[in-house]
Amino acid sequence: MAVAALGSTMFLPAARAADNSRAPADNTDQPAYRKAIEEGLAEYDARHFEEARSFFRHAHEISPNARTFRGIGMTSFELRDYVSAVRNLTAALQDKRKPLSADQRKHTQELLDRSRMFVDVYKLTVSPKNARLIVDGHAPEFEPDGTLLFSFGTHTLEASAHGMAVRSFPISVRGGERKELSLTLDRAAPPAATRPPDAKTDPFATATKSAPLGESNAAAAAWLWASGGTALAAAGAGIYWLYQNSYLNTCQNHGGGCSNTSTIKTYWDLGLGLTVGAGAVALTMAFIGILSWDYGPPVAKKQSALNCTVSPFGMACGGSF
Repeated sequence: MAVAALGSTMFLPAARAADNSRAPADNTDQPAYRKAIEEGLAEYDARHFEEARSFFRHAHEISPNARTFRGIGMTSFELRDYVSAVRNLTAALQDKRKPLSADQRKHTQELLDRSRMFVDVYKLTVSPKNARLIVDGHAPEFEPDGTLLFSFGTHTLEASAHGMAVRSFPISVRGGERKELSLTLDRAAPPAATRPPDAKTDPFATATKSAPLGESNAAAAAWLWASGGTALAAAGAGIYWLYQNSYLNTCQNHGGGCSNTSTIKTYWDLGLGLTVGAGAVALTMAFIGILSWDYGPPVAKKQSALNCTVSPFGMACGGSF
C-alpha cells in the first residue's frame, strides 16, 4: 500500500507536467494523447492498475517518451509484472524525449531496484548459435544487452536446431540473481531401419506356422466327451438304483416282506456302486480334459500329453512333456 501511494504521489504531478508541456516535435498536444493520460491517471487513482496501464500504453503509441515509459513501468510494478516493470522503468531513465525530472528519476530508480529483486537475469550461450529458443512455449524477448529476464516461478527453456536433438532445461526463479547458462545440442540419432519380420527372430511368426489350435486340444476334447458319456452312464445307474431302492423299501415296510429281498438288496448294491463309480470316473475325465486343454497359442516343436487308462480296478495316468 505504501509503495502504491508513493507511486501515485510521484507519478501524478509528473504525468500532468508532461501533459502541460508541449514540444513541437511530438504528438503530446493531440486530444487522443491528452485523453489517454487523463483516463490513465483516473484509473491509477482508483487503483485500477490494469486499466491504467492500458491507457498509458495507448498514450505511448501516440507519443512514446520517458513519461509514458514510467507510467507503464509503475502500473506493471503494482500488477506484479516485474519483467515489464524492469523494461519500462529502465527505458524511462534512458529515453531523452520528455526526460524525467530529478525527483522523478530518483523515484523511478528506486522502483527499478525493487523490481530487479523479483526477476532473474540469464545470459545464454547456445551451441550451435543458430539454435531456435522457446521459453514456456513462446519465442523469448531478449534485452538490448542480449540477456533474458525471468519472473518468479518455474520456466522451461527449449533449444532445437536442424539435425540436432531437442534439449529442454528447467529454470527456477527465486529473484535478484544473475546467472550464465550454456546449452550444447547433440546430434540427433539416425532413425532405426525397419525390415519385415524374420521367422528366425520373430517368435510370433514361428508360432503362426505351428499346428492349429484345434489339433493341440484334440486329446483334451476327447477326455471331455468321454466324461460326458460316463456321466450319462452314471445318471442311468442312479435311476436304476433309485428304482431298486424304492422296491426294497416297499418290501421292508410290509409285514411279510418279499421272497426275493436278498436279490433286490444285491441289485441295490450294484446300482449304488455303478452310480458312485461312474460319477467318479466322469469327474476324473473332466478334470483331466480341463488340465490338458491348451489355452494359449501352441509353440512349435513342443508337445505335451497326458494319457490315462480306466479299468474296473482304478485309473492309471502317465504324461510326457
